[in-house]
Amino acid sequence: MVKFVALFACLAIAAVSAAPTDTPPVAYEVVPILKSEMNKHEDGSYDVHYEGGDGTSRQEQASVVDEGTEDEALEVKGSYKYINSEGEEVEVFYTAGKNGFVPYGSIINAEISAVAEAAKDLPKEEVEPKKKSV
Repeated sequence: MVKFVALFACLAIAAVSAAPTDTPPVAYEVVPILKSEMNKHEDGSYDVHYEGGDGTSRQEQASVVDEGTEDEALEVKGSYKYINSEGEEVEVFYTAGKNGFVPYGSIINAEISAVAEAAKDLPKEEVEPKKKSV
């Protein structure tokens, strides 16, 4: 019975999504990709760089920290940039890792960045796994 209900739900969704609509198709601007690179390294680190013809870009580097220990993790540093609806360039910088995500930039409220920066230095609470009840 459950298989029948799941199959019926999938068929209903397919029928609704295939139904014709009265709304005209939306025209999208084709944006050329000027640069797109991704380099993965054997240790798990990587670097990425992307640049679009519309002024968007993204770059990110990740490196392995505490390699070979139980605290081994990736630490990421990067940025992204785009042009907002007012035609202004917006750029955001960030770090991310075992202590959290910390954004900086003109559109990021300075208080958010300060709280995120302070929070990354707080000790982490050990979470005990839930016991299964029998």
